[in-house]
Amino acid sequence: METYKRPMQRSLLLGSCIFVVLMCALLSAQTYLTFSKWYYDQYDENLANVIEGVEHHIDTDDLQECIRTRQSSKKYDQLQSFVNEYVDDYDLAYLYIVIPQPDGTMISVCSATSAAERAAGEEDWPLMYEETGGYTPESIKPYLAAWDTTEITYFESDSDWGTCYTACNPLFASDGEEVALLCADIFIDSMRQQISDYVLRSALLSSGIGVLFTVALLLWLRRDVTTPILKLERSARKFAQRSHDRRDPSELLFDDPRINTQNEVESLSKAISQMSVDMRQYVEDILAAELLAQDAQEAAEGLSRLAFEAALTHTGSKLAYAHAVEGVREEIAAGHSEFAILMADLNNLKYVNDTFGHENGDRYITGACELITQTLGETPLYRTGGDEFVAILRGSDYHHCGALFKELRNRFAVAQADESADPWERYSAACGLAKHRRGETYEDVFARADRIMYRNKARMKKHMATYVKSR
Repeated sequence: METYKRPMQRSLLLGSCIFVVLMCALLSAQTYLTFSKWYYDQYDENLANVIEGVEHHIDTDDLQECIRTRQSSKKYDQLQSFVNEYVDDYDLAYLYIVIPQPDGTMISVCSATSAAERAAGEEDWPLMYEETGGYTPESIKPYLAAWDTTEITYFESDSDWGTCYTACNPLFASDGEEVALLCADIFIDSMRQQISDYVLRSALLSSGIGVLFTVALLLWLRRDVTTPILKLERSARKFAQRSHDRRDPSELLFDDPRINTQNEVESLSKAISQMSVDMRQYVEDILAAELLAQDAQEAAEGLSRLAFEAALTHTGSKLAYAHAVEGVREEIAAGHSEFAILMADLNNLKYVNDTFGHENGDRYITGACELITQTLGETPLYRTGGDEFVAILRGSDYHHCGALFKELRNRFAVAQADESADPWERYSAACGLAKHRRGETYEDVFARADRIMYRNKARMKKHMATYVKSR
């Protein structure tokens, strides 16, 4: 039995497992982000209400004077009592007014003491108490940042009792001086644990659903898809081995795997079985048709050569030009294209046709075409219209395209000025030249060459009357 590097059943199992894992990861991430945002929005709203509630009970001018004199006042004592009650009413971790210092110390102006702390024997901190052990220069940075704002600032910080979510709001006296920061903290460890538990439960539920779905899917696929396909593959492989290098149609035998799944796999099996029957019938006709096909190919190649050559001028045809353009586009896409487009539009062709007949008009076209090809040398010339020609300059002609362009225009000017020649031999054409630039498409270069050609044609129109009169 042949061993495959990527068996279908293993690939389906692996793909299903990856899908379940990715689904659980995405759902867990979405759940975590959604609930985290909801919790923090609630915390922001609650802490903002706390800050506003406390701020209404603060006389900032009195507090400013207490800070300056380092002496408490009656209003300060009332504020201390209020924050002590407030910290318990709103189940806060900390409620305090501070002045952060850049050296890493924190001056406590007023700090709430909870009922539990008072029952344990703790007392209120004195006014302008300097904390040196509880803060570091790094941990005090958010407070310094909040000091430089005029609105409530939120941030997280770690303490010996857990992670806190802090809201800080600057307090300003009536003279505009910033007095201190009013801060409120709540513990968020329980919130984080709740989110983690919910995410874990969601992940387990998603995993369970994903596993059940995967098992059901794989069982169904094994019964109706993978096992029938494996049987069909074995029959097809035996048929390929048996028919290899055989020219006798009677040896093309396919063992029908007799699949009965009532789905596309059964239809495919029947189609392959019927195809083997049809193949035996068609092989003889195919062998007989090979000689006819070879003759037809040779004829088609002859027609192809004719299709790629313009009949009158024996230059490249429109079809040959289209193939050349496609090759240039592929080179541009690959990033290593170096070419220029030279265009020529014959003047006076209608005048020659109408005045001297279409036979001389053809001589005018072929003579002008020969003048262009003699100038360009090896570069192919394509006839894209009745009186329009295009050349795609590469290699040496590309590097000397300016000189070639100048020479071509001079040769046309000399031919047109030769009054001793027949009218259909006084060739005239408007020419345009454009080189490919980085980032341009073929159409961009063509459009620039076309614009240059038509500008030249417009300048040459004023000489047409003289040209006609001289005939």
